[in-house]
Amino acid sequence: MATTTSSSSGETAVTLRSSDGEEMVVEADTMAAASVLIKNMLEDGLAGDVIPLPEVKGRILARVVDYCNRHYADGAEAHVSSTFSSGDPELDRFDADLVSGIDQDTLFDLLIAANYLEVQGLLDLTCKTVAGQLVGKTVEDMRNHFNIVNDYTKEEEEEVRTQNAWAFE
Repeated sequence: MATTTSSSSGETAVTLRSSDGEEMVVEADTMAAASVLIKNMLEDGLAGDVIPLPEVKGRILARVVDYCNRHYADGAEAHVSSTFSSGDPELDRFDADLVSGIDQDTLFDLLIAANYLEVQGLLDLTCKTVAGQLVGKTVEDMRNHFNIVNDYTKEEEEEVRTQNAWAFE
């Protein structure tokens, strides 16, 4: 099991190491409540002295930890609803600030980290943000947004549009 230490607040802490070697000491209960991956590693004794997170960069891990600390402090489950609102205006403001004004690469890195760590609330937030960026865009606008090269011939594209006409109405 991960080596744990007691923090100044008396909580048990663990160390997380990002793919670029940055280490963060975090509250074990908070991270276990937020992240299914961290919870399983701690429960199954699969974590060593430091929990390596090879899929998460340090700058992104800092954002994830900040999100988890805000939403899952004291091991409490976050408030997740179908409206994506926590019911707490301060948390909703924090969430909006977390994803607004960040570049596309950072947003995708945050989404990938949330998926890898299985932090459902953050995954929902980042997916909702990406989906919101696509509202009202044409197929060509979406290709440009995601830097996707159109490798369909005119005939293939017309066939897809015919087969899926309902999606283009």
